[in-house]
Amino acid sequence: MNFIRKISEKKTDSFVKRQFTRYGKGVYENKALLQITKGSSAYSINTSFEFAGEFAYELAETINGKVKVTGGIITTQKNIADEIDFELAGMKQFAGVKTFLIDTELSKNQIQGLFDKFSSAMILLSFSTDKGTLKTKVKNPKSSKNGNKDEEEPKADFCSFKTKDEKIVKDLAFDVNKDYKRVFIKHTFEINDLEIPKEYLNDFVKARLYAIRKGKLIRQVNIDGEQVKKEYDLEV
Repeated sequence: MNFIRKISEKKTDSFVKRQFTRYGKGVYENKALLQITKGSSAYSINTSFEFAGEFAYELAETINGKVKVTGGIITTQKNIADEIDFELAGMKQFAGVKTFLIDTELSKNQIQGLFDKFSSAMILLSFSTDKGTLKTKVKNPKSSKNGNKDEEEPKADFCSFKTKDEKIVKDLAFDVNKDYKRVFIKHTFEINDLEIPKEYLNDFVKARLYAIRKGKLIRQVNIDGEQVKKEYDLEV
């Protein structure tokens, strides 16, 4: 289940929490962009960076043995290379931010272990299984600009996933109840309140990680040109 659907069903877990650690109070538009195009034999899914980790983690669940994986881990942590159980393809660095490059064969446990171990890093992977093909850009995503009625819709072009599995598509478009050729979905995170546990009030890093954010999730769905707007309570 993707993190947007979990929020709509008042559920949370580590994947949901990590999506919001970067946000304080405010209104954040054009987030979690999602475009689904129905082809003759498969679905093409294009998204902004927020879905990249979930796609990789869930697709890894379908690996038998090992598959060829390319990509990178973007982080400010210094000792990541010492904690990885496979050979890295190299490392790039800019302004204190390191990108550890991946180009090797990995198992399900190795891929999922990266997300479990390095929860604060940006893990961007590309690989294929019988369930589909995932391609993800290896770079820091740019912040989306706030919406302007006169501008074109924002682009969901950070991550692409092709699959024939309708269950995956239905999970992403969980509140679309009609047939379609193309769906484009964008979200606004409206955070009105932050509840910080007392023990972390004087620790900025932990306050950011463990704060409970409350507000609204506004979901705007374009179904073949028909606009639908929905709101869900946000508490993560």
